[in-house]
Amino acid sequence: MKTVNSLHRGLAVLQAINENGGCQIKDLQKLVNLPKPTIIRMVKTLFEAGYVMRNQSGIYKVAAKVMSLSNRYDLDEDLMIAAKPILKKLREDITWPSDLASFDGDAMVILDTGIAPGTLGLNRSRGARLPVLSTSLGCAYLAFCDSKLQGELLPKLIDAETALEFGKISRKRIQRILQETKANGYAVGDAEYIKSTRAVAVPVLVESKPIATVNLMVVTTAMVMEEVEKLFVKPLQIAAQKIAEAISR
Repeated sequence: MKTVNSLHRGLAVLQAINENGGCQIKDLQKLVNLPKPTIIRMVKTLFEAGYVMRNQSGIYKVAAKVMSLSNRYDLDEDLMIAAKPILKKLREDITWPSDLASFDGDAMVILDTGIAPGTLGLNRSRGARLPVLSTSLGCAYLAFCDSKLQGELLPKLIDAETALEFGKISRKRIQRILQETKANGYAVGDAEYIKSTRAVAVPVLVESKPIATVNLMVVTTAMVMEEVEKLFVKPLQIAAQKIAEAISR
């Protein structure tokens, strides 16, 4: 099928403006490798359509209208579709159950689970909401958020989970856990949120930002935490990377 080259060029210009936080015409010439007259036409078209704006310094930036392009995009739905075959293979290889979850304001929401009702004493299903700070799924997500977002979320999450009777939560302890999680590349849950299980979780990163997390759980009587980390962190990280690649296509 024949494609429209001018559309490709226009999208390349819009993407360059967005990714660089604003560009002048001379910047765009270097970034997208197009002739100056072509870039001027593309930018003028985007400007007239309302997708870019120009400040007094001649720098073009994306306008609020670009947000309308994502109004019908459902990341969670795409995540579930992209992750399904990858998680199926992971669960077949490892045999222990795992979850895929995304962050939703004040909780981690289960998008896909390999935990059948009653398995590990749990009754978990798609749509279940789990605490953030008390689970490896949540810590794996929060640890890889940028520092500004993490700083905004922490007080709200501490208040919310304290109110839900998870006990008094120490901010210093949580910050230490998040630092360790970021340094290690994965989070652990050693019989904390659910006393009968141990868990490890890793983030699904797209452009270095977490869009979801994947965990794996075992019963505490099966193995110690060190064994869980040694056996399952690497397969989880490989699965998370494959999910990130699939969602980015």
